[in-house]
Amino acid sequence: MAAKGSTGEMFKALARGTEKIAEPVDPGGSAPTGQTPAAAPSAGILAGREGAIWEVSSGKKITRVVRRVNPDRCRIWVRHNRRYDLLSPESCADLIEGFRQQGGQEFPAVVRRVTDGGPYEYEVISGARRHWTARFLKYDFLIEERDLTDLEAFRLSDIENRHREDLSDYERAVDYLQALNLYFDGSQKQMAMNLERSEGWLSRYLDLARLDPVIVDAVRDVREMTVNQARVIKPLLNGKTRGLVIERATELAALPEKPAAADLFRVLTSAAAEPKAARPNTPLETAATKETGKVFAVARRHGRGGLIIQVDGNSGAGKEEAVAAVTAMMERYYAPSK
Repeated sequence: MAAKGSTGEMFKALARGTEKIAEPVDPGGSAPTGQTPAAAPSAGILAGREGAIWEVSSGKKITRVVRRVNPDRCRIWVRHNRRYDLLSPESCADLIEGFRQQGGQEFPAVVRRVTDGGPYEYEVISGARRHWTARFLKYDFLIEERDLTDLEAFRLSDIENRHREDLSDYERAVDYLQALNLYFDGSQKQMAMNLERSEGWLSRYLDLARLDPVIVDAVRDVREMTVNQARVIKPLLNGKTRGLVIERATELAALPEKPAAADLFRVLTSAAAEPKAARPNTPLETAATKETGKVFAVARRHGRGGLIIQVDGNSGAGKEEAVAAVTAMMERYYAPSK
């Protein structure tokens, strides 16, 4: 069996390769509108290698080919640890500025070939933000192609992003939970050893990923949630306090504007300590008659996913008006358990 350090060193070697090197332009790439080609790097030990680097790591030869391609030829790896759908000009502002200043992408993203016969040629293993920025600016996408297994791809992505502040605790936590079953047969000890981290460290991320979906649905942006918040709420999700926390989270999840993560966990912690009878069941919505303005229907949350709609038969509201109001409330707030 190889020594523990050898596996770590191999993956660290896999993660290297962000040096500025001369790269060929893929004939299939597009010439972006308004893009000024970046100046070629100065002569040095890496110059003249035509974008190919050969490296031996733990006895394995790794071929690195760097080229520019149309970003539309690349898809994001389904196991990528970043929420691509949440990327925006705001979250990629630093890269947008860097692309514009450099006349293009400075460091290559790591990709591998797609072999399923679909419309894409590559999938991005590490570099989702760079891919998003290249598409946003209509620039060519600088890639470094590698031959990686899924486990190697997971480790490379983790090593490159572990200390990046722009990758949230929640994104990393979900990635770890998926990897636990996919690559380590559910063994937290085995996974912690592979990541060269303690079981306690890994456990905190897994606790975050395992939060009840109702709590996750109640936050405005999952990227705001942290391992520390999960650590505080975890003991409250057992025993008698669990129902109080879940009920309050369900109410907050139904709001048009959901709270920030810090506010959410503060409210949930308070809900667990507050006697149920003392908590008012605040109406989700009311409906009033068009003629008199008198309230005739009130919708309130009831339990987890439940809904109570009370209709006042003496309000003067007509049947058609009442049915329309109740139907609208049902559409907005009724969420049965699946």
